[in-house]
Amino acid sequence: MKHFILIFLSIIISCKTETLLSQNAYPKNYFRSPVDFKILLAGSFGELRKNHFHSGIDIRTDGVQGKPVYAVADGYVSRINISSTGFGKALYITHPNGYVSVYGHLKGFNLLIGAWVKSQQYNKESFVIDMPVDLGVLKVKKGELVAYSGNTGASAGPHLHFELRDAATQNAIDPLLFGFDVKDDIPPKIVRIRIYPMDENSNVNSSGKPLTFPVSGMGETCQIISKDIIQVSGNIIFGIEAFDLMNENTMKCGVHSIELYVDTTMYFSQSIDQFAFAETRYVNSLLDYPSLIQFNSLIERSYVSPNNKLRIYGKMKNRGIVSFTDDKTHKVLYLVRDESGNTSRLAFWMKSDPPVSTGQKVTKSLTGTLFSCKSENHFVRDDIKLNLPQDALYDDLDFNYSVTPPVHGTYSGLHHLQNEFTPIHSFCSLSIKPEGLPMKLTSKALIALVESPGHFSSQGGTWENGWVTTQIREFGNYAVMVDTIPPVIRPLNIFNNKNISHQSFIMVKISDDLSGIKYYRGTLNGKWILMDYDSKSNSLTYFFDERVKRGKNTFRLVVGDGVGNESVYTAMLSR
Repeated sequence: MKHFILIFLSIIISCKTETLLSQNAYPKNYFRSPVDFKILLAGSFGELRKNHFHSGIDIRTDGVQGKPVYAVADGYVSRINISSTGFGKALYITHPNGYVSVYGHLKGFNLLIGAWVKSQQYNKESFVIDMPVDLGVLKVKKGELVAYSGNTGASAGPHLHFELRDAATQNAIDPLLFGFDVKDDIPPKIVRIRIYPMDENSNVNSSGKPLTFPVSGMGETCQIISKDIIQVSGNIIFGIEAFDLMNENTMKCGVHSIELYVDTTMYFSQSIDQFAFAETRYVNSLLDYPSLIQFNSLIERSYVSPNNKLRIYGKMKNRGIVSFTDDKTHKVLYLVRDESGNTSRLAFWMKSDPPVSTGQKVTKSLTGTLFSCKSENHFVRDDIKLNLPQDALYDDLDFNYSVTPPVHGTYSGLHHLQNEFTPIHSFCSLSIKPEGLPMKLTSKALIALVESPGHFSSQGGTWENGWVTTQIREFGNYAVMVDTIPPVIRPLNIFNNKNISHQSFIMVKISDDLSGIKYYRGTLNGKWILMDYDSKSNSLTYFFDERVKRGKNTFRLVVGDGVGNESVYTAMLSR
């Protein structure tokens, strides 16, 4: 027992040392806070999301928009990105010490930056822009007000998304490594562990399916709620769900590092100080993807798939696979650490039973077609073609396919491609041959993901030589549909012949039932006007400026969908 305690203490010291070394690599007093109030986090760096890691920290703004945002150091604005999705209105500032600060979901910019942005939007006649800014055009000083916090883009509520990136690589780096004052002396909370048999010769508590074990306590008091020793046999991997809490903050944030030991051997370790955006989708391999899709659980597997190319992993053995082939009792230890070095420790016992058959690796019996994760895969039938590029899969896949009769509104059978619980890393080509599609509707044809009866999600598509083809990035149920219905335009605060003297903006809602909004163009008296597009509310807003003249003004809005259906709204407005 003393031996195990000494080993555990050495592990804790090692964890603290590694944390300090990684943090000391970054300047601590160079950057000021981007806000003038205490930083409380709504999201931490590296948090697990479907399809991506969170690339910065989310700073709470008390549920309101319009709070001042300041340059964290001297530098120059190097990029402006305006979109109705993603970061919404985002500002990038390059600093002379080799880092770039990023400010996302903004409501707007200061007068100088805002005027430059607006001039570029009018030059391009586009609300959406993603532009580099020439060196020296928009210089900023440390502490200068550069923007205002907001809720634009894919934000789920008002906050400031803040990042620091390496200017040379554009890798995202954890901002808390730079010494921002965020108090945290609370250890992470381990919610549950999950244990997975890897093949037909493996089991957990005599079951060939993964089993989940809830965990109670925090810090040094973590324990599996079940008091029984877990029985395992064969090749096993582990998973863990945990989150971090910070002082004066009830929001659940992500953890910084995880280590797994069996007896005294480290089988798995990961720590996320930075990552490349080209790697971010590999999060779907790190996660227990079926649990994410089915239960919205964020269980991190302590296992590295053959095609998982993330560079967040440290020391490990056998990619995290533990082989239980003896008849002994083994001690398993999880160490989960947050950014400040607070550690939660979960230790539990497992009884190993020799597998029924030892020696050669036992693989599960195929029920479909074997797709190799290391090569291209092509699946062809009379009415469907699916092409997966090399490295599109994380593990070899027993691919299952079936087709059922068309459902209401479709022009093909319903093609069932594997299931929604298997992630795909890369875009894959899917072609479906329609049934009974009139030639006059071929230009309106698309492939839709059938999410549930009556619920369809357009994946786009083009018609050629009797096939509709598109790119997909998830398995599921697909069919050919057509979209002949133009978008809907619904004015909210104007109507024809309205006097607009007592208002300062025009707001219009736009929507489309299938192929989605692809473009819009608003004009006033025949000239293009800037209309902010908020995809969350499906609203377009034009804030009055010098383009609104005294007397009569003709407002015209054209909205098109993904297959070219258009709607036009016109109103005469007086001022």
